[in-house]
Amino acid sequence: MISFIFIFVWISSTYLLSIWVDNLYLIPVWFILSYFVAIFSMILFLFVNLPIMKWTKVTNRYKIYATRSIATCMNHFVLRLRISVEGLENVPKSGPLTIYANHKSYTDPFIIMEILKHPATFTPKMSIFKIPLIGKWLKYLGAFPIDRSSNRNTARAMVDAIRVVKSGMGMIIFPEGGIKDRNDEKMVAARAGAYRVTMKAQADMLPISLQGTTSVKYRAPFRSTKIKVVIHPVVKYDDVKHMSTFEIADKMFHIINNHLEN
Repeated sequence: MISFIFIFVWISSTYLLSIWVDNLYLIPVWFILSYFVAIFSMILFLFVNLPIMKWTKVTNRYKIYATRSIATCMNHFVLRLRISVEGLENVPKSGPLTIYANHKSYTDPFIIMEILKHPATFTPKMSIFKIPLIGKWLKYLGAFPIDRSSNRNTARAMVDAIRVVKSGMGMIIFPEGGIKDRNDEKMVAARAGAYRVTMKAQADMLPISLQGTTSVKYRAPFRSTKIKVVIHPVVKYDDVKHMSTFEIADKMFHIINNHLEN
């Protein structure tokens, strides 16, 4: 949906500007200018849809569809990512689920949101919630804010996160605790605390390996970047409920890293 709006605004704006100023030499200028007009249209879409985001349940189909549509548009028309996916059949259609992946770029949440056909939300750091419009959108999506300056606030937010996961909403978690060593594809940390939501919500875990995201910062938006996503088989809660969070963290660490190249 958003991709269609983006392309329509981009092309139509270029066409209208070309008619307004009848000069063939200026068409490249109108083409570039219209690109930014199309980006503005995407921001306007976010703003117009805020009331729907606010007054609907976190698992509302339109809410999930709109968020995935925005992620897809960002990936292909702003960041210029070429994404290939292996293991889509491993994504469960329903049930409590937490999604874990390596984290090397701010594009990672957009990539997972596009390819995941399970309703899902995020675990961004608190500073993201302070960004106008985006912060409200994430809040209405049931996102779990990570406040690294206050364990109390994080614990309070975790109660809401557990409720959201139990409702059937997947929770995308990057267990490294932020972006670590952007030039190494592999995970370099395994925070046991990242798995508390899983254990409290009694949710299954979906490990995902992201390959190629370390190159995005060097290539986007002027050059395209190849991204490979490997979705591993689900790790069932019943199979790990007897384990400590440290043991689970180590298990997921090796599953994700074993499919990544340096």
